[in-house]
Amino acid sequence: MQNGEAENLYRKYFAAVYSICFLYMKNEADACDMVQETFLRLLQGQFAYEDDEKTKAWLIVTASNCCKSQLRRSFRKREVAFDAKAHEAGREDSDNLLLQMVEELEEKYRLPVYLHYFEGYQSAEIAKMLHINASTVRSRLAKARDILRLELEAEECPENKEMSIN
Repeated sequence: MQNGEAENLYRKYFAAVYSICFLYMKNEADACDMVQETFLRLLQGQFAYEDDEKTKAWLIVTASNCCKSQLRRSFRKREVAFDAKAHEAGREDSDNLLLQMVEELEEKYRLPVYLHYFEGYQSAEIAKMLHINASTVRSRLAKARDILRLELEAEECPENKEMSIN
């Protein structure tokens, strides 16, 4: 891959790759490191450019895999604090709350939700990227919607949350 072509792909897909990395790493510095690792793999020739959709899918899967590998390493086993301010720029409060809730979902729900609702992929496309069944993607999306709905209801009416605990 030539440098000009790689630079164009970087400009075009940086935001999508950064968002995926931020979902996993939960802070700006580590997310940027994983973006760099993802595009480094692209430059090292681990991908043959065919078209934009395949390129974007490859970058998303590669970013996800880079982040998972990094998180598995022993020095990353500690709790990572959520750096909400780093990711809030340019978003409305309601968008921030929803994105923060998505970022706090279990890993198996987080990426399918992001890919479907924020990137616009269909469940069959997500299934191919994540190497799972499309029905599994749909069930995870449904479960994540239920979780998010309950959390949003608790946010809107905190006294109901306190009452249900007692």
